[in-house]
Amino acid sequence: MRTPPLPRLVLYVLIGLLAGVLIFAASTSTASFGAYNSQWDGTSEFRTLIEERPDSRIVFETTPYETANATNTVAIILAPTEPYSATESQRIRNFVERGGTVVIADDFGPHSNPLLASIGADARFSRLQLRDEREYYRGPSLPLAPNVTAAPYTQNVSQLTLNGATAVEPGNATPVVTSSELAYLDRNGTGSLSAGDELGAYPVVASESIEGGQVITISDPSIFINSMLTQPDNHVFATQLIDTHERAILDYSHAGAQPPLARALVLLRTSPLLQVGGGLGTLGVWLLIWRRVRGGTVGSAVETLLPVRVLSLLPRWVWDRSKSGQSVDLDADALRSELNEKYPDLDEPQLQQVMTAVLSERSRDEHDE
Repeated sequence: MRTPPLPRLVLYVLIGLLAGVLIFAASTSTASFGAYNSQWDGTSEFRTLIEERPDSRIVFETTPYETANATNTVAIILAPTEPYSATESQRIRNFVERGGTVVIADDFGPHSNPLLASIGADARFSRLQLRDEREYYRGPSLPLAPNVTAAPYTQNVSQLTLNGATAVEPGNATPVVTSSELAYLDRNGTGSLSAGDELGAYPVVASESIEGGQVITISDPSIFINSMLTQPDNHVFATQLIDTHERAILDYSHAGAQPPLARALVLLRTSPLLQVGGGLGTLGVWLLIWRRVRGGTVGSAVETLLPVRVLSLLPRWVWDRSKSGQSVDLDADALRSELNEKYPDLDEPQLQQVMTAVLSERSRDEHDE
């Protein structure tokens, strides 16, 4: 197999790099809490935990709630940026009533409380900043929650490390994890303890049963982001939420725009018809490339996929030999033999086009002379 000329090889490398950049841009996100955001504020590592579990998946719409096996399935919603419609909320409520578990993690967003109300949950987010001047990670706005009640998903969890959290107003829900007794809600927004702020242990995780299912409310979605997932004991807690169920759904249906390639891959995984079509298309491309490679050059395989005209480049060697004084027999059979020897990868239509171009150009030159 021959190596393509250096200029053409450079072109292929540049095209490959450009394709890589485009694929990366189409498959990643910079959105906070984004499942395809690998930066500090993304949740790509948590997404990986989900995807490693059999039958678990990412969804970008609420229709999977209708067909999912709700029993022993947990659906996780992180800081929705758009409201759920009545129809969408009803799908989630039906999922819970069929025995599913829904986890809603938010802090100051305006859309989670209406969603909780519409699915029949009693807990609400206070949407006030939770602070602790004594028990914190790097500052009072990153309080620790060291009071943990025994539950299947809190096994081996001794605390949660929060980042800009609020508190859960549990109502009839049961608090599962609470802050220290020295925490407070910054009601006046002063950034410090002031008149009207009450010290106490505030719930940050609460649980309640609805029909045959369960709703778990978490007052800080940041425990799932890449930079906080490694803090005690956030990773254990996140893993337990998943492992205590047979299946998991990570709901990004209302989390803003998602990378187009990621959406396409998710759609492909969930659509048998698209899988068959994509497989046949890939097989066709592979067979075409294989036929070109078998013909003798890497360049021909690449040219099969690229809009590059080789015909204008091929005659040059003939004229180079002619101008150097070498005899060139322009008989059609001889030219065919020369071209077959020089470019064995040309198929018959390409060969005919090249021969026509060479003979026509030579005829014009002879006429001009």
